[in-house]
Amino acid sequence: MGDFFVEQKDEIKMGDTPSLVRLLKGDPLDPAQPGWGGHYVRAWDRPFRRFERMTTQADRIEIFGILELMLPMDNEIPTQPQAFLIVDNQKLPGTVINDDTMCFRFSPKSNKGFTFKIQSNVPALDGLAGGITAILPSPDRVQHPSETHPNWWTDDPTLEIAEGPHHGAKTVSRWREEFLTDFAQRMLRCQSRVSTQ
Repeated sequence: MGDFFVEQKDEIKMGDTPSLVRLLKGDPLDPAQPGWGGHYVRAWDRPFRRFERMTTQADRIEIFGILELMLPMDNEIPTQPQAFLIVDNQKLPGTVINDDTMCFRFSPKSNKGFTFKIQSNVPALDGLAGGITAILPSPDRVQHPSETHPNWWTDDPTLEIAEGPHHGAKTVSRWREEFLTDFAQRMLRCQSRVSTQ
């Protein structure tokens, strides 16, 4: 496993690593405190936008917000209507609402323009294309934490601690050398135990 990790070079994507390394160095009960997992701020209520039409990239939504498309199926509805919203590498199934509307939900995870297309056995929906532009939240969103979700935390949107499009990444990467050194020592310890057995 260690050899595979080293072969990744600059391709290393840490993913959920901050959640794990906070347990090694940091306070798991207080995400606001600095630690190997970075530091976080209380999450605000995510925006929800509903459209009764196909959106375009002129429409905007905050990253991690919820976009809901409520599209009429018109008159030619199959006995078992099915539809999928194809966006990036995702194929999101639609849900039939009130027997005459197909509902899709999408949450953008990066600030960029998205394009999508519908595949469906419903003639009124099949082939429809659209898009949405996801934008970064304003840093002052942290001033309004969610009252509904007091235990939800998120990356700090302060621009100075972002790395490219990744909010709060500098609060994690400042510890990168320390936690990768710790990982290397653990791998060496495992190797020495295997060689002595």
